[in-house]
Amino acid sequence: MKKQRGQTLVEFALMAPMIFLLVFAMIYGGVMFMDYLNFCNEARTLARRIAVADTNTRAELMATYNTDTGKEFARFYTVNMTAGYNYDEDDTEQNTPVDAVVTVTFNRDNKDLPWVVYKIGFPPETFSIKYSMKLEKDRS
Repeated sequence: MKKQRGQTLVEFALMAPMIFLLVFAMIYGGVMFMDYLNFCNEARTLARRIAVADTNTRAELMATYNTDTGKEFARFYTVNMTAGYNYDEDDTEQNTPVDAVVTVTFNRDNKDLPWVVYKIGFPPETFSIKYSMKLEKDRS
């Protein structure tokens, strides 16, 4: 029986890296999901603020939001956020906006990822979130 005393230590040494990798991957995945939800909430909130604002405030919000850069997601995605309008399809001159649209685009520009990422195509190179809300009538 004395020869089997080191067996537990060897089994732990073989399994510990995989267990720690799994635990830290779950933690990092949770942080990524929380960050993704924050971007979703920010886009939804801005679309709502634009939809209920008056015309001058809408222009200010869009200008501020469209110049906001430098955000990152998961350390290998850059985030581009844009705000704009959807126009009425029947309006040929496109003078009447109908919806406020906020688009958040995630672009993977990091080339230092492991080769397996490029082989399997996950995570995707680019993906986006798009929110649109009906504009309310200007009260002024």
